[in-house]
Amino acid sequence: MANELPYFRFTVQAWQNGDISLESYEMKGFFIDVCGYYWIKDCSITLAMLHKKFNNDIMILELIELGIIKHENKHDKINIDYLNKQYDMLSEKRKRRQAAGSKGGNAKAKVKQKPSYKDKDKDNKLFSEFWDLYNKKQGDKDGCIKKWKQLTDEERQKIIKTLPSFLSKIKDKQYQPLPATYLNQKRWNDEGLSTATTNKYSVEMLKRAKNLWEMDKIITKGFDKNDLHLIGY
Repeated sequence: MANELPYFRFTVQAWQNGDISLESYEMKGFFIDVCGYYWIKDCSITLAMLHKKFNNDIMILELIELGIIKHENKHDKINIDYLNKQYDMLSEKRKRRQAAGSKGGNAKAKVKQKPSYKDKDKDNKLFSEFWDLYNKKQGDKDGCIKKWKQLTDEERQKIIKTLPSFLSKIKDKQYQPLPATYLNQKRWNDEGLSTATTNKYSVEMLKRAKNLWEMDKIITKGFDKNDLHLIGY
């Protein structure tokens, strides 16, 4: 308790009107020393401890006789009433604080730690690198930034690593997906697949082609004829 609240209080009225006010300045000073010792010991000392600490039996016994401090013979315990009241009150407050702190600590443990400013700066730099590397500054950039923040670190790193290869497979830049489309469809996972999967139309669209005329029309939009085996041609 003394470490948490290294001071105690007393009112001027009690000091001036109490029994201690009738004693000498020497006795008053000694009493304050006794109070300080009593407080740092969490209001739990014995008469033997008091004698050993101050080595002034006369003043100690006089304080007891005057009733300014009290001695419990059975347990050799010293009591100073006004400090006991403060200690009890503060102990109760401490218990409430500890209970509240425990609840707060448990709640905080469940909350995902917010990224530091350093993490945010790193994310911004990686997005700028992606934006410049993708080199198709069209569409909703703010939406792209929002989507970028939702990605994992692993996904962001994979994008930066695989993007040059992804872009190199696009024969006509007009069919390069918008950056928002690339992010929303997770096109970085296309890496390692056929060239057909990196163009404007997916293999699934090819499979839905009804005749060779439609197929020829799709091929002219950028598919490699070598990819036709993917749909059974």
